[in-house]
Amino acid sequence: MNPRGISARGLARLLREQLPPLVLDARHTESFQRTPVGIAGAVPIFMDEQPPTIPDLPRGVAVIVYCHCSRQTSSTRVAQWLLGAGYADVSVLEGGWTAWLREGGDSAALNFGQRRRITGWATVKHLADGGSIAEAAFLKGLKLPVKRELAVLFVDMVDSTQLFASHTPEQVLTLVQSFMQIVVDAAVSHCGDVNDFEGDGALLYFASPTDAVAAALTMRAALAVRRNAQPELPQARYAIDMGALVIGHVGGRERRGLSFIGTAVNTAARLLKAAPVEGIITTRAVVAALAASSASDRASLFHPFPPAVLLKGFSTPVDVFCLPSGSELQSCEVSPVINQKLPPFSETHHENQ
Repeated sequence: MNPRGISARGLARLLREQLPPLVLDARHTESFQRTPVGIAGAVPIFMDEQPPTIPDLPRGVAVIVYCHCSRQTSSTRVAQWLLGAGYADVSVLEGGWTAWLREGGDSAALNFGQRRRITGWATVKHLADGGSIAEAAFLKGLKLPVKRELAVLFVDMVDSTQLFASHTPEQVLTLVQSFMQIVVDAAVSHCGDVNDFEGDGALLYFASPTDAVAAALTMRAALAVRRNAQPELPQARYAIDMGALVIGHVGGRERRGLSFIGTAVNTAARLLKAAPVEGIITTRAVVAALAASSASDRASLFHPFPPAVLLKGFSTPVDVFCLPSGSELQSCEVSPVINQKLPPFSETHHENQ
């Protein structure tokens, strides 16, 4: 259930017709606040709205969705929602907002009153297939395996073993479901997706490190709010890295999944073990990317912890940066557990960040 693509020129041509399509701008509320411009007449879709909603219009209406994600992940997801709701003519703007500007498309100040044009809104229903947004968006039409620059975010529960000692399996499942729902919602609203749930944690991927950091901050804040109603909800740790990943299918004919393989995944996994409770730990590459982005103010939130850390199984030290959970910088000290010497037989090499 994947939407069609349309070029920026194709969209511009349709907008000049007597009956133009409905255009939807799919973004997190924060993105609208940072960049309050878009295609003239576009109706905002708030990716962080809970539960998410889409226009409830005659299903024959032509709809085109675009987003500011570098891999059109949010627009693809909204298009999937529309198709799942029965819309027949749904397209995604190829290249999103960046492609629109590159082709000379007009921009205008966003008018949130455009949402009032839509008299009916429908709650998005769960999509049963749960397919990967990577395959539907920036891997669409490509022969796998393929290499892409991505950011990865690991998140896991703190002291999850203690949960099993003090709760029934049914109670633990309820807590895990609450935790992971927040994780998934944050990823979706920030141009990302979940690659895999791994016991008490999850591996998420994003087209840019800026989105990964924004998602981690959203998760941390949302989990804190949820604990007001569910005090037993575990605290979390977060680790982020970026780099070239090879994406391909693993498994056999009966069952297979999409796998992300690369140094960034291993680095983030190792860093996660050292992250403090509620802290977000990352690498120099991620902080540098933040500093060069529209969210450059967030780069200063991360504190360096010299000297560089030699991760277990790696041959080159990694510069570690941490965003503490509170005002106490000491709460973000890197655990010495990752400062382990390599065994003499190790052949694993850490690529330059």
